[in-house]
Amino acid sequence: MTTFSSSNSLRALFASLVIAIIAGGFGCADGEIRLGDPFDREHTLTQSQHKYTVFVRWADFEKARSFVAVDDRDSFMEQTKILEDAHFTEWDSEPVDIVAEKEAATVRVTYRLYTASSPYEIEIIETQEWTRNGVGNNWSVYSTFEGLQQLASN
Repeated sequence: MTTFSSSNSLRALFASLVIAIIAGGFGCADGEIRLGDPFDREHTLTQSQHKYTVFVRWADFEKARSFVAVDDRDSFMEQTKILEDAHFTEWDSEPVDIVAEKEAATVRVTYRLYTASSPYEIEIIETQEWTRNGVGNNWSVYSTFEGLQQLASN
């Protein structure tokens, strides 16, 4: 008859505890392990970029503004004034192109929309330049829109 000593049980408990700590320290809620990005900067950028883009798509520019770099917020709000009456039909975002140092990224997003004065759908392309300050995961965007002149002339 085999009996387990308390030392074997303690070792098993200790091994389970070590594995749980390691998995929790390197993983995230999705269960991924990001050894090359232990601070989840790319994951955080992807989330911020998606939230910001959805706010723009729904013409909720006041909420989108919170993602915009502080020194660019007035310019952003000025650019988006022309989009206040727009009805967005869809959008498509390129993959996030993050640089190796994880300090900056560029994303191009294409929005399709129309207005009451011009029922023809047009495309607006937004170039999002994302940066982060310091070692934190707070990303901010500098945004430029191409095609607003076409909308303004209608």
